[in-house]
Amino acid sequence: MTVRLPPASATRTAPATLTRSAAANTAVTAPPAGLRKGDEGPKVKQLQDALVKLGYMTKAQVSTGYGTFGPKTEAAVKKFQGDKKLPTTGYYGDLTHAALKKALSSGGKPPVDGPTKPPPSTGGKFTKPPVVSAPSPNYNERGGKDIDTIVLHHTGSNNGAGDLAWMRNPKSEVSAHYMIDRDGKIYQLVNDQKRAWHAGKGELHGVPSDINGRSIGIEIVNLGDGKTPFTDAQYKSLTQLTGYLKQTYDVPMKNIVGHADVAVPKGRKNDPAPNFDWNRLKKGIS
Repeated sequence: MTVRLPPASATRTAPATLTRSAAANTAVTAPPAGLRKGDEGPKVKQLQDALVKLGYMTKAQVSTGYGTFGPKTEAAVKKFQGDKKLPTTGYYGDLTHAALKKALSSGGKPPVDGPTKPPPSTGGKFTKPPVVSAPSPNYNERGGKDIDTIVLHHTGSNNGAGDLAWMRNPKSEVSAHYMIDRDGKIYQLVNDQKRAWHAGKGELHGVPSDINGRSIGIEIVNLGDGKTPFTDAQYKSLTQLTGYLKQTYDVPMKNIVGHADVAVPKGRKNDPAPNFDWNRLKKGIS
């Protein structure tokens, strides 16, 4: 696999240490981003207070799990994300933080006493395919950038286990959001909302850009010699995954590209190999 180094300034943000809340009667404000299901502590309480103020949780719901990011808090976050036209991940990241802060600053709406409505079902043609969680430490924050690009790569080998281990090794300083093995199994290494290190220096449609900051990276296990076929199982999984990501983040078709299309200088990369069937993929997701 080709080593793709992140910018020198890219560093992983360490999770904040949870401490006891010092004040009970303070103005309701949005907590810092970076909360997810399973977290506990005062920042979760702050998030719950904000969701109550905006009407996405009830006081009764909060009282049974105050300070714990459980299923009810996750459902409320998803409902808020859906109303604000954000990806309904349930993860309280940078985009959700910004939207919550804006909603609170505008006054929000009063708390409700009855049960909240369930999150709306996700419409559209594609649902997220099954993925195997294989977290990589090689990521950092997007810096508030929206996802509008999907970049396809080949790994440079036919050894999926080895490729996966390399992208999970902190010494490699490379990663992708997803890897599709030869049998079609999909591994997720980095959360969509984080900035994986897969593209290096690049441009989009001729304009220099932080490709990693705006894109989702998908590695396909393939030698990349132009002779090794991409398997039917890989095309099937890639079509479902790319279709889902395109739909979820409203990615234009022109921004579904190969590493060869964005890497600079031109010719530095040839991903995803000359024998990759772009027509098959685009026909499947259009």
